Amino acid sequence: MGMTEEPAHEQMEHHATLTDELADLDAERDAVAASVQDRLADAVSEAIAKAGTNVGSLGQSKDGKRFRFEARLDRAALVAAVTEALPDGFVVSHVNEDGTLSVDWTGDSTTPSKREHGAILKAIIAEETETDRDGFIESVPSRDRVLARAVELGVDEEDAADRLSRLATLDVVDITDEGVYPDENFSRY
Repeated sequence: MGMTEEPAHEQMEHHATLTDELADLDAERDAVAASVQDRLADAVSEAIAKAGTNVGSLGQSKDGKRFRFEARLDRAALVAAVTEALPDGFVVSHVNEDGTLSVDWTGDSTTPSKREHGAILKAIIAEETETDRDGFIESVPSRDRVLARAVELGVDEEDAADRLSRLATLDVVDITDEGVYPDENFSRY
């Protein structure tokens, strides 16, 4: 007897069973996702503690009695530290404008080094790109500066150069004589 020949009440019972199974799977999926998120948050916390913050003086009041400071993360150092701390198969895909991090699961049992290197390079470029109040770019790091900073953060220079070229091919960055600019896909990869 095919599905259509099955009595309607039996079809509805089957439907109810499947619906219950899906609800159970949804709950299990959500619990697994929450557990993974907690573990990733712990890894990011560890990395932030390790990478620390940069504290810069913003100045003082006219009477000299009040001082202002800004504590901010060095995004490139943070991405390098987080990348090291994340469980296998996870990679920082982007440091967003608001300071939040996007972490992707690569689907691999180990994290491809090219993805790690790409995240570090993008963080260096983001960190060292200066914009005016209207968001227009005032200055960007040179290609040599990006590579030198990547080496400081533990990336092999040849690997960094290869990945930077690949990011240019993907329109993630634009490499000119003036320096390395964020390109149209900068937020995507």
